[in-house]
Amino acid sequence: MKLCGKRYLITGASSGLGLAIVKQLIKIKDTKITAIARNINSLKKLPQVYALALDVAKPENIETMLNKAIGQMGGIDCVITCAGFGYYEKFDGKDYGHIERIFQTNVLSPMYTLERFLAKTKGVIAFVSISSMLGKFGLPGMALYSATKYALSGFHNSYQYEKPKRLHYMTVYPIGLETNFWERIATDIPLPRPLQNPDTAARIILKGLQTNKKFVYTSPLSKILLCINRIIPALVLAYQYLNKRQFDIWLDKNMRI
Repeated sequence: MKLCGKRYLITGASSGLGLAIVKQLIKIKDTKITAIARNINSLKKLPQVYALALDVAKPENIETMLNKAIGQMGGIDCVITCAGFGYYEKFDGKDYGHIERIFQTNVLSPMYTLERFLAKTKGVIAFVSISSMLGKFGLPGMALYSATKYALSGFHNSYQYEKPKRLHYMTVYPIGLETNFWERIATDIPLPRPLQNPDTAARIILKGLQTNKKFVYTSPLSKILLCINRIIPALVLAYQYLNKRQFDIWLDKNMRI
């Protein structure tokens, strides 16, 4: 897909990876961008960006954002769904609403956005779903977040055989990013290492879109981990147990506060 002269809709665009992608797209000739977030203060002064404040967890807002983006830009060529959030916690499953909220935003919203995007457009289009390496390897404290990313990965693996030919569907697997994602979900989290600069990840994602990739791994380390898991799975298991010890320490500290 040629990136120049296209019309883009990006959700979760006010910070982190979403904002990094918006800033990269601004540099590309003749692009039009509709940026969606609950808080759009960071988007208001960006050139050639139409910022729209919406919560994409609500299905009626998905309809609104697509209609307004089409009205503003004259159509949509590519949707990039970056909206998502996580929990860092010991899962107990007692609060149904707690589970429902993360699945609405991280899983149901991009799936429904895809369906409505297809219904409202004609011709060749692209859809980019942001998963995570936690959709390949689970870590302690991230059970629900990881479950949502595994869901996106499973959807992609099946949907590739169902999708219309006019749609290019790409799933992205970022490794941990240097963003405020971690600060928003809990205090003093033992962060997974190494963390990647979101601008670097954004450039790799757009390069993957340009070359029609089905899957994009934003860091070479991700592919190395996948290879290690196939050849020496005990090493990945050891990394997960290391994170379990860190999680247990964090959990004990926060239970005493």
